[in-house]
Order: sequence, then C-alpha cells, then structure tokens
Amino acid sequence: MIPTLLVGDSSFDATSIPLCTLCIEIDERRIRLCIVRDENMECIWLEDYGFDTALSADEIFEKLKKIFAGHMLWSSANWKNVRVAVNSHAFSLVPSLIFDSNATADYLSFALGSPVSPEERILSHDLSIIHGHNAFSVPRIWYDWIVNHFGNSSIAFYHLTSPLIIGALVSHVEHQELRIASIYFEKDYFTLLVSESQRLILCNRFRYGQIQELVYIVLFTLGQLDFSPEEIKVLCYGEIASSSESYHELSRFFPNLQLGGRPTTLKYSTQCADVPGHRYFGLFNTYLVSS
Repeated sequence: MIPTLLVGDSSFDATSIPLCTLCIEIDERRIRLCIVRDENMECIWLEDYGFDTALSADEIFEKLKKIFAGHMLWSSANWKNVRVAVNSHAFSLVPSLIFDSNATADYLSFALGSPVSPEERILSHDLSIIHGHNAFSVPRIWYDWIVNHFGNSSIAFYHLTSPLIIGALVSHVEHQELRIASIYFEKDYFTLLVSESQRLILCNRFRYGQIQELVYIVLFTLGQLDFSPEEIKVLCYGEIASSSESYHELSRFFPNLQLGGRPTTLKYSTQCADVPGHRYFGLFNTYLVSS
C-alpha cells in the first residue's frame, strides 16, 4: 500500500525499535502511524494511509495487515510500547467515583442505544486527568491480531477521545483562556471538546451532512452550556485547513477561531516538524496518554 504521507528520519533502523513507541490510529477512513523515540520524546517517523470511502471493520483489518506485511521493519515484535487509538461512536466517559469495571458493557450499550456486538472486544482505561474512565470497544479481529503481532511489546488500547482530551486540556493551559472549544474534524464527523478553567466540560462525537449543520450543532451545544460565541476560543484540529469552507463558515460566528497546534510536550525530528501538526493532533497525543 502507498501512504498519502510518509516522512521520517533515515537513521531509524531495527536497533532503535526496542527504544521506541509505535503509535497507531485507526478509523473507518484511515490508518495513521508514528514512531516516538522514548529517550527524548521525539517523533521521528509518520505515515498516513487514507481511503476514499468508509470501510468495514473487516476491510480495515485487511488494510492493516497489508501495511505491516509491506513494512518488515515495523512488523517487529520488539517495540518498547505499542499504543493504539481507535476512533468510533462506541465510547462512554464515566466518572471514576461510580465506575464499575463489571458494568463496562452496560455503559457502552447505553451510549450506543443498543447492545454491543459480540464481535467487539469491550475495554476501558483510567483517564486520570478528568478523574474518569473511558469505556470503549475494539473489533476483536483488530485486537487479537495486534496483541499477537506485537507480542513482546507493552500494548495499550485507547478510544481516540482520550488523546484528544489530553491534548485539549494541555493546550488549554498553554493558551491561558477561560473557555476553549476544541473541534477535531473528520469526513462526516467531528468531535467537540469544551473546557473551562482547564477542566473538561463536554466531549462528544457528532455526525453531520452539510457544513451549516456542523455550525448549528456547535452553536446549539455551546448555547446549552450558556457559552456565547464571542467569549470562547475555538481551536480546530484534524481534517480542516484555514482555507476550507468549514473554517470560513465557523469564522462567521466565532471571532476567536484558529487552527490548533501540535503537542508541545513532544519534540519533532526535522522531517516531522514540517507536517501540519493540527491534522495529526490525535495521533501525536496517543503517545502522551500514558507518558
């Protein structure tokens, strides 16, 4: 398979693998991978594989296997860590005070409005920055293959909202604003995170058709929180550019709108420093969830 983007440090080789973390981001339209050298928390490699249409879990699985079959270096089982972020509607944030690990399936069923498919592996992890747990599911074929393929590595699975929350709250501190709305754009979906005084107020993923619908959902949601467009900073991440129609439409309502930046907690090799950091915000922060 040919990546839509590939940048990396040519000095990276097999001897570096036990000293590095491999981060993988998976959703129905793309697979992204980056390598972080743990010693100095430096991102030294990034690959992005995009697909023209939304794929099924089985189709994504076939793509995932092809990527690693054609990438013998990356197929090593000896990574120090492998961190996988899965993006889907199947997640639920639960306060730690009331979280019951035996009820994880119930949290997800309630969020989805239907029972979780037996073909999904139900997982959760402690998201201590918000004193909560993120319950989510991963297709079993993905989970089993990754666990077997990277058998000698320390493996962690997350829902993509976890790295987005980490990134949004750290960014909130850096911007020194009272209220920030962080919007992570995909095709047909966006994730909205709202923080106030460096605390998470809201995190949800929305489907939309027209750009006007996207703007309406953001305005309505913020209105429900009694936040006016003039008093909140809006940071845009993911599949968006300052020249895009979505950005232009949002700018009509939000005077304090800008593209977000990449996580400043990480360092970036010369090659990786040139990629648009806001686009890979979720992938880069996947490393930081457990760091």
